[in-house]
Amino acid sequence: MRASQADRERWLAIVIAAALDNDIMTPDDILTYVTPEILAAHLPPDVMSNILAASLKAGMMTAEVILKTTGPDVLTRYVPPNVLWASVLSAARRAEIPT
Repeated sequence: MRASQADRERWLAIVIAAALDNDIMTPDDILTYVTPEILAAHLPPDVMSNILAASLKAGMMTAEVILKTTGPDVLTRYVPPNVLWASVLSAARRAEIPT
């Protein structure tokens, strides 16, 4: 049985959320790979507007603001999975988790 696209997105969002919750990854780790160019190319205008509004309210645009605004579930819906997976692998290697 092959997992659906939605199932794969949910799974990757769970992996990223768990890595963030357990201090394996940081928002900066994700944004090292999910660059502004990738965000602009892949996120829909309403999500980008939410990021801009949250950044203006916070007084700065940071990885934390972006992740708090989008969350892993939104990122996995729009950002290419190979980009997100690269950030997970990098954090796992740094934490000495076998990959």
